[in-house]
Amino acid sequence: MNDALRLLAKTLRKFGYDIKKHYQYNLLPISNLESFNSVSTLYNSVNKNTVDDKSDLTTLFICLRTCLKNNPDKTRSPEITGSGHNELVFRCIMSLINSINHAIENNREINFNLVVFDDHSDDEYKKTIDKICEKSKSNLEIKSTREKGQGNSLYEQFEFARNRNGLFYFCEDDYLHEESAISEMLRFYKQVYEKCNTHLLIHPQEHEFLFTRYVYPSYILLGENRHWRTISHATHTMFIHSVLVSKYWKYFENTRFVGDKKNRRLGVESRTTNYLFGHIPGFAPIPALAAHMQVKNSLPPFFDWRILWEKNRLE
Repeated sequence: MNDALRLLAKTLRKFGYDIKKHYQYNLLPISNLESFNSVSTLYNSVNKNTVDDKSDLTTLFICLRTCLKNNPDKTRSPEITGSGHNELVFRCIMSLINSINHAIENNREINFNLVVFDDHSDDEYKKTIDKICEKSKSNLEIKSTREKGQGNSLYEQFEFARNRNGLFYFCEDDYLHEESAISEMLRFYKQVYEKCNTHLLIHPQEHEFLFTRYVYPSYILLGENRHWRTISHATHTMFIHSVLVSKYWKYFENTRFVGDKKNRRLGVESRTTNYLFGHIPGFAPIPALAAHMQVKNSLPPFFDWRILWEKNRLE
């Protein structure tokens, strides 16, 4: 930023504004926006990444990654809820199961599958995880990952999706979900796919970077129950189609380095799956459909997690 912009930024801050660099548009700007009257017309004007009709949108895999250890040195402090980390994870998983069951009741044409990739949790915690997941009305498969480590479980779930044909929701065990989350992401995905003839990526909440680091233009679309904002940043928790994993495998394979002390920078989102936004549109719901309960800064704005926290109390 040059001196003139710094001076202007300093002046504007007094009035509640700021000047920051923008890094990229996820949809290119167009000069005659007022002449476009539909999502498909708008999207087709800036993107030619169309798909064939062989993509299966009647099968959904929910891939949940879990890992609970009795290791006080590595247990995160209860910054948000005041509870222990294990209880936080159990309630988040319960919220996901409730969301899956709600989606099954409201989307009878979809074949739902819950696949749990457990990273060698201690037996006492694994039993609780299994017990909660068995409440799912979907098809259920619980497996231990081949190798230990966050990156290895990430890589294994993406590898699992690579040679399959279906929708996938890849999810960590510390996201607290609205009951309608799975159903709304599914229905919005199908809506955009059918109108725009393109696959997409959905992140269940706006990424904290959109408010703290990166400021760029977004389009706002109206879905069935809420608005959806176009995004260019997300975590590895995402709702996409498996054809994207296969087609852009080079953006997924380095996720195996997440948690690797020596090579962890190679596995971060900015060097892996965020590259997808150069090829497909990305969206986040407003308000959020799930909250990343990791730290306070990761919570989405205007999201009352306390209601969901109480609703998903374990028996």
